[in-house]
Amino acid sequence: MECRGIDLRGANPADVGLSEDRSYGHRDSGGPDLQQLLQTLSISSSDKVLDLGCGKAGAMLTLAKFPFAPVDGVELSPQLAEVARRNLRRLGVSNATVFCCDAAEFTELDVYTYFYLYNPFPEMVLRSVIKNIESSLQRRSRTTTLIYKNALFDGLVVNAGFSRIAEFGAKQLHHPFAVYVGAPIKPIFGESRCVQ
Repeated sequence: MECRGIDLRGANPADVGLSEDRSYGHRDSGGPDLQQLLQTLSISSSDKVLDLGCGKAGAMLTLAKFPFAPVDGVELSPQLAEVARRNLRRLGVSNATVFCCDAAEFTELDVYTYFYLYNPFPEMVLRSVIKNIESSLQRRSRTTTLIYKNALFDGLVVNAGFSRIAEFGAKQLHHPFAVYVGAPIKPIFGESRCVQ
């Protein structure tokens, strides 16, 4: 979809120079379904959200309609990250940063109270992402909410100590959203360490 200069068209990993063993294809997960889900949550101006595998920032554009400060994203593909930044600028979203790096290596997580992902990468990458979130929660204890669309690796999230509290769109959406809250109590991947 492209209108008003906003590019939210899908892309396969090969199209944007990525390996399929590190990422899945990009598809936009923002819009009315995500907006309806977010309306059910108690989001305040003290909440900060990070979209892991943000692609072209479709979900970030929807997240920016809520009082999050900031709305950030992590994207491995420089090409997708640049499109995301352009989309955010064109719609006047100024409280957002797109970090171009591997989500498995992104450890600056302590400020975030919400995490969002649309099944952007394989299990081995998600394991590292969840381990990094777990380490962050041990460094800075806080209530967190994880929104996971098309939660193929639900067990991995639950085993890390998150409680699945809701599923949104299970009957009407091909890829429903799962919502988790909590903080891990103890490491499940061995001793945690912070990588600067």
